[in-house]
Amino acid sequence: MVHETLIAELREYIKKRYRLVSIPSIFKGTDKSLPPGTERGIRPNAFGEATELLASFVKQNQHEPFAFTLESLREEKGLKPAELYKRAWIDKRLYSKILTTGNYKPKKETAIAFGLALHLPITEFNGFLKTAGFTLSDSSISDLVIRFCIEHELWDIADVNALLFESGQKVLCRE
Repeated sequence: MVHETLIAELREYIKKRYRLVSIPSIFKGTDKSLPPGTERGIRPNAFGEATELLASFVKQNQHEPFAFTLESLREEKGLKPAELYKRAWIDKRLYSKILTTGNYKPKKETAIAFGLALHLPITEFNGFLKTAGFTLSDSSISDLVIRFCIEHELWDIADVNALLFESGQKVLCRE
């Protein structure tokens, strides 16, 4: 059961952190007579160098697949598979699909539900979301609600959903 004081605290949390970001156009003031990329400091015919740099970057920043990270964290927390997917409100078939499909990419809500079910502190939670290709943003009220819940150790999906609903956001549900 979510209490009124918690809802009031959540409203203040969102007010402090929620901000809309305006992004200026990257194309303002570019000279159309220059070769593509030159206005950003790219030398013509530098494709080979760029490809090598990209390959190196990907190698250095690549993470373990989501399913591998999920299972590692489940084992580390001492949870049985059924405990984990039930806590996350995830169907057993979906859980099995995640584990058996090569590079399965879950929906953001699914990754969040698993992160909550694992009771991950915010830094671990962010790293876990990153393995699924996501992040929490200060420009999303829904993400702020999730961060609020993590910081206040509100792990129960029912409580999280109540706060999301109270904030006018989409609730976490089965994928």
